Amino acid sequence: MVRLLYLVLALSTICDPAWAPLLSTAAAQDDATTAQRARGLFQHGVALAKSERWAEALAAFRRSAELVPRASTSYNIANALYRLDRPVDALAELDRYEEMPEVRAGGEAWERGTALRELLDRAVAEIRLAITPASARVSVDGRLSAATGPERTLRLNPGTHSIHITHEDYASTLREVQVARGSRRAYTIALQPHTPVASPALAITPTGVSTAEAPQDDRKPFVKRPGFWVMIGAIVVVGVGAGVAVALTRKDDAPQCGTTGDCATTQGLTVTSF
Repeated sequence: MVRLLYLVLALSTICDPAWAPLLSTAAAQDDATTAQRARGLFQHGVALAKSERWAEALAAFRRSAELVPRASTSYNIANALYRLDRPVDALAELDRYEEMPEVRAGGEAWERGTALRELLDRAVAEIRLAITPASARVSVDGRLSAATGPERTLRLNPGTHSIHITHEDYASTLREVQVARGSRRAYTIALQPHTPVASPALAITPTGVSTAEAPQDDRKPFVKRPGFWVMIGAIVVVGVGAGVAVALTRKDDAPQCGTTGDCATTQGLTVTSF
């Protein structure tokens, strides 16, 4: 109703400037109503956070921020994302928080964000890839990674992720990895080049017409060769997957707090002032 009145008064102002004071009053009332709704959603989010209902708290904080962007709301969104084991998303929200004027001015708001960023950085899982060929494309959970080159670092939320490495001249590989909070891993992956299809040998007939002739093979059956079983044993030892040559070396140097949960934030980090 207030917005309808605002529209009517705006149209009326075009014809009669005397309506301007009423227009200003209607706009102020509309802003006050929106601010009141945003405050209510913020306070509801705080109550949900105190009950450890972080998914619902996150939804309430986000609805509040859509109505009235506030630094305190943005900070609580980042904190809720962290409590939901989504530190990568929380860092993206914290970037927006730090761009807000009241935070850039420094003081308590900036210090609060700096402390939370340290917690988030420790919670992010990192996978370092050494890839051959260097021009291969890497997709994580169906999204193409912007990183390029022979060595790349993927920053991930804790959980299970699908890593797909492709190149037009090589056989692709798909690997599912499960990473813990704060884990650090390194992989070396070498894709196998596509094997070209050999053309059949040509023989010249007495009539001069070329026809395909299968080459004669008088060698022993492959499985009867002594080296065959040696090769099979080697494959089992190194763990080569079916049909894809991927040289894989893993290193896990996760910080101690990464797998024990000691890095989790405390309830007291939630900001309660709108």
